[in-house]
Amino acid sequence: MLKYRSGWVEPDIAPQDRAFDIYPAESIADWHKRTGMWVD
Repeated sequence: MLKYRSGWVEPDIAPQDRAFDIYPAESIADWHKRTGMWVD
C-alpha cells in the first residue's frame, strides 16, 4: 500500500520484490496457498 505510506518513508524495494500502490488482487489467503504455507 505504497500510496498511503508516510512521506518520510523510503521503501527498500528490490528488483525481485512485488510492490503495490493499493491492495493487490491476490488475497493473503491466496498468497499463503500459492507459497505452500496454507494450513487447514
